[in-house]
Amino acid sequence: MKAAHYALEKKATDIHVLDLREITSMTDYFIVATGSSDRQVKAIAENVIAEMRDTEGVGAWRSEGWDSLHWVIIDFVDFVVHVFQAEFRQFYNIERLWGDAPMVEVKDEIPVAKKPKAKPSRPKTTKVKASAPKIKIISDSRHAS
Repeated sequence: MKAAHYALEKKATDIHVLDLREITSMTDYFIVATGSSDRQVKAIAENVIAEMRDTEGVGAWRSEGWDSLHWVIIDFVDFVVHVFQAEFRQFYNIERLWGDAPMVEVKDEIPVAKKPKAKPSRPKTTKVKASAPKIKIISDSRHAS
């Protein structure tokens, strides 16, 4: 799920994707992530909303929890993103409540170093320096003695 990776961009931890398709018709997936503070929860949630809208063309239908920032829920209809602070995630324990759902943990992937693309080679050209034409002065009447 792209939304999980957008949460990773803001350093969300302990990200799980629960597949609810065989359990409920409410939504297909829950994405559950943890932020370490109010500010990080806000940054994670805002990044998920912005990237899903701008990059994937998917807007959030509804979101809640912006006042306290302990638990922000972002409903995209087909999936719901839950961004918790650790103590609230532990208290609500969504993974236990939906324990019958298959779950995948999303971890930060180590980026593979890519070789820079080679620039197309240009044929070497030799620059010829243009020189001023040589002028031979035959006589100069201004300096006659």
